[in-house]
Amino acid sequence: MSMGSDAIVDVAFDDPRVVELRQRQAAEMADLYGRPRHDVGAEDIDGDSVVACLLALDGDRPVGTVSLRRLRDLVEIKRMYIPPDARGTGLSRRLLAEIEERAAQVTDRVVLHTGERQAAAIALYERSGYTPIDIYPPYDDVPESLCFEKHVTGGCAGQSPRV
Repeated sequence: MSMGSDAIVDVAFDDPRVVELRQRQAAEMADLYGRPRHDVGAEDIDGDSVVACLLALDGDRPVGTVSLRRLRDLVEIKRMYIPPDARGTGLSRRLLAEIEERAAQVTDRVVLHTGERQAAAIALYERSGYTPIDIYPPYDDVPESLCFEKHVTGGCAGQSPRV
């Protein structure tokens, strides 16, 4: 990713660029796990539950996305994805810090779900201060599930390690 032309912008959850990235993520996860991880992916999320949706751009090219939604009494990070050709740039840390800032505006604790085969994602979350928690519904029926939480109080949610 070039350093001068990249941006992280707020977009609608149904923005076609974000939808395409989520479709690419679903295909990658199906390959990784040998089957679809979710029947319909993020498209079954009620748009009204989405607090924020971010899109990372390299010029005009979409290179990452992450969303934040309300799930019952939780605020959950959803569908963070960076295509393989944009990885290794520090973008994942930037996207995570940006969505944590959005979360800190509405809660003091954010949660997320990932899968045990997603080693890079797990390492990112652990480096970023996330701690494991019990698997919460609806993921208690999803094999290989892992869930994490992070407290985002005190205005320090966006302070992640720099590379």
